[in-house]
Amino acid sequence: MNTSGENAKSMSIIVTKGTLDWAYPPFILATTAAAMDVKVSMFFTFYGLQLLKKNLDHLQISTLGNPAMEMPMMGMHMKLPNLMSA
Repeated sequence: MNTSGENAKSMSIIVTKGTLDWAYPPFILATTAAAMDVKVSMFFTFYGLQLLKKNLDHLQISTLGNPAMEMPMMGMHMKLPNLMSA
């Protein structure tokens, strides 16, 4: 591992989201960089602090902007049209 001062590679990742779908990317980036001998520091802020808790049962997938989720409509869920059968 290259730990000399000016030649050492480093990466900082800021984790700001606390939902399940946004939890994986920063950890995947960090472990990949660490496998490539890059020094990684992760900074958890705002809702990202939720990922540091021991019990992660409270994590949910965000429905906002997720095309795989149903659209909320006046208290009910509207299914997306199935374009393959139309």
